[in-house]
Formats: sequence, structure tokens, C-alpha cells
Amino acid sequence: MNRRMQGALWGLLGLGAATVGITVWHGMQPAPAPESTAVPVIALPDLDGRLRQSAEWRGRVVLVNFWATWCGPCVQEVPELVTAQRRWGDQGLQVVGIALDEGEPVRAFAERMGIHYPVLIAGMAGFDLSQGFGNDVLSIPFTVVLDRAGQIRYRHLGVVTPAELEEWIPTLLAEPVAPAVAGKAE
Repeated sequence: MNRRMQGALWGLLGLGAATVGITVWHGMQPAPAPESTAVPVIALPDLDGRLRQSAEWRGRVVLVNFWATWCGPCVQEVPELVTAQRRWGDQGLQVVGIALDEGEPVRAFAERMGIHYPVLIAGMAGFDLSQGFGNDVLSIPFTVVLDRAGQIRYRHLGVVTPAELEEWIPTLLAEPVAPAVAGKAE
């Protein structure tokens, strides 16, 4: 193995170690109190170029996952998100993937992985959107889970595990839908 390949390998190992370190350090972050939670509006094109907006998932538990095809840990967690959507989708869960990537690689990846939840294309501007959801480190994968009232309940930096999904999703699905507040802007 030549020096260039060794350097690249060490760089990748270092990046992986940094990701693990950040994940352990941050782990699951409790969301701030509802009064201080301003949830950004999502308005991005899907794989077919159709504009998708967060308002269409109102009343559902929404898991928003920021990821990219070039991110190894992101690729690792996709099967769990596909399983979660399949398992809890008809109970009120909506997984939404926001790709910090370009359309064609994402389309090919989504087909290969059997992703049947909405995949939205944000490109690198998705980092700014993720920051609005509380991703202060600007790293991926980054996941937020919104309750049926649209409030952030969980933030997670790093790979989401089946145990975490099992802890978060059924609890939120069991909560009643909050009634709409008269006069509140939608």
C-alpha cells in the first residue's frame, strides 16, 4: 500500500472516530421546552421534482433524517428507517429523508435500498436547515423526531439504532393529537 493510500485510510479512520466521538458526546439530546422550539418549515423537491412541504404531514409523528449517499453512517441507518416506516407508518409515523446530496445519486440509492418514504433533495444547503432543527455540530446523520403537534421531541446526532426507535416512536404514536388552537397561524 503506497503512502497516499495509507494517508487516505488514516483520514477515513480519523473521520470515523470523530463521528463516533461526537455521537457518544451528543447522543440523544432532549428537545428544549415547547415554548422555545421554533420548528423550521420544510419545503424541498422530492425525487420526482415535486415540492413537498412539512404541512402535508401535520398530525403525524414525523422523523426527519438528514443524510447523504457519501456518508457511511447515514447509509448504515437507512434500513432501520425503512423498517420503521413500514412498521409504524399506518399508525401515524412519517419518515422523511433530507438528502444533502444531488438528485441522481440519491434516486439510484433510494431505489437500491427500497426507500418508500419521501426523500427530499436539499444539497449542501440542507446543513443550514439541519442547523435550524438544532444540529449545532453540522454533522450527519442527524435525526429529529416531531410529535403529532409538530414539536421537536428528540434530536439525535449519529446512527439511530432500533432500540432508540423502539423507545421513541411507540410512545409518541400513543399520545393524542393536540387540538388545533383557534386563531393560531398554520
